[in-house]
Amino acid sequence: MASVLLLAVFLLSGSVPARAQDTRTDQAGSVLREYVDKGYCTYTYVVPPGSRTEGCTPPGIERQITENEEETGRLKNQVDRLSSLVETLLSRVDSLSAELSEEKVRSAHLEQNLTQELQETRIQALRCCPKWTTQTPTTEDPQVTTVEHQVTTPEPQVTTPEPQVTTPEPQVTFVEPQVTTPEPQSSTAKNTTAEADCCADYYASGQTTSGVYTLSSGVEVYCDMDTAGGGWTVIQRRQDGSVPFNRTWEEYKQGFGDKNGEYWLGNENIHLLTTQKSYTLRIDMSDWEGESRFAVYSTFRVSSESDGYRLSIAGYSGDAGDSMAGSHSLNGRRFSTVDRDNDVSSAHCSQRWGQGGWWFRHCSHSLLNGRYLGNCGSSCPGSQGVVWYHWRGWYYSLKSVSMKIRP
Repeated sequence: MASVLLLAVFLLSGSVPARAQDTRTDQAGSVLREYVDKGYCTYTYVVPPGSRTEGCTPPGIERQITENEEETGRLKNQVDRLSSLVETLLSRVDSLSAELSEEKVRSAHLEQNLTQELQETRIQALRCCPKWTTQTPTTEDPQVTTVEHQVTTPEPQVTTPEPQVTTPEPQVTFVEPQVTTPEPQSSTAKNTTAEADCCADYYASGQTTSGVYTLSSGVEVYCDMDTAGGGWTVIQRRQDGSVPFNRTWEEYKQGFGDKNGEYWLGNENIHLLTTQKSYTLRIDMSDWEGESRFAVYSTFRVSSESDGYRLSIAGYSGDAGDSMAGSHSLNGRRFSTVDRDNDVSSAHCSQRWGQGGWWFRHCSHSLLNGRYLGNCGSSCPGSQGVVWYHWRGWYYSLKSVSMKIRP
C-alpha cells in the first residue's frame, strides 16, 4: 500500500509542469522568488515564504488589453484627424465671415460714394443755374441800340430848333449807364468776401477756378474747385518738401507756408471754420508710383485752444483705408507739437515720430505732417515721413497729400 502511494506521488509530481523561477533580492536584501502556476498565474513570495505580493492574471486578459490599447490608439488618431478637420473648417468659416464683412463694408462704401456723387451732381446742376441767369441782361443791348437810333434819327429832321436836338442827348447819356450797370454788379459779386465764409460760398456764386481766395474773416485760403464737385477749402497741403512742418505750437496755431504751395492753415482758423457749420473732411494722397487714394470723413471739427484743439472725426468712406477713425481712432484726441505733448502715450509722439504737429493717441496710424522724406520707397525710416498706414504702411512716405473741408 505504501509503495502504491509512493508511486502515485511520483507520477503526480512528474505531471506538474515545470515552474519558471527567478531569484532576486529586494531593497532589504530578502530573496524574492517567482513561480508560474498553471501557466498564467504569477506569484511572488518573499523568504520566509507565505508572503504573496502579486495576484493571478486571468487567461487571455493581456491579449485583450493589448488589443484594447491598439483600438484606443486608432480611435485617438481618428479623433485627432477629426479635430484637425474641424479646426480647418472653423478657420475657413472665420475667413469667409471676414471676407463677407469686408464685402459688406465695401458695398456700404460704394453705396455711400454713389449717394455722395449723386448729391454732388445735383449741387453742380443747381450751381449752374446762376450762370445762365446772369447772361440775361445782355438782352438789353438791342433795346439800348434801338433807343440810340430813335434819338439819332430825329437829329436830321430837327435842324432849326436847337433845344429839341439837345433834349434827346441826355436821354442817350442816361441810357448808356444802363448797359454798363450789369458789368460792375457781376464783378462785385465775383470779388465779394462779405458773405464768403468758405470756398463753397465762392463756388455757389459761380467762381469755379481753383486758386487763392480771401474769406469774410480776412483769411486767405486755397480753394479747390475741381475735386469731387469743387468748393473745397484746403487746410493742409504737402507736395514737394519746400516747407518744413517741424513747427512749434504757436506756429501751428497761426498757420504757416505758401497758399499756392505747401501750407498749414492754422489750428485757430480751422477751429473757427468748423464751429460755424458741419464740415466734411476729404484727404487726397498719391504715392511715388503714380497711384492715388482718398479718404472722406463726414464729421470733422476742431475745438478751441483751451481744449487743446481736440479733434472730432467720424464717418469714413473712400479707398485709402481708415487711418484716423478706425481701430486706432483719433476721435477725441488733442493736438501735439514738438514743444507740447498732449498725447496719451508714455512717449512724446510728436518728437519721436516725424517731428510734425498732429493728433496722437498711442501714437497714430496717420502722420500727414511728418518729415518729407522723398522717394525712399518702402525702406523709409519707420513712422517718420508722410504716413498713411492703411495704404502704404509705416515705412513709406507719400509724394503728396492735401486735406480739405466743405460743408
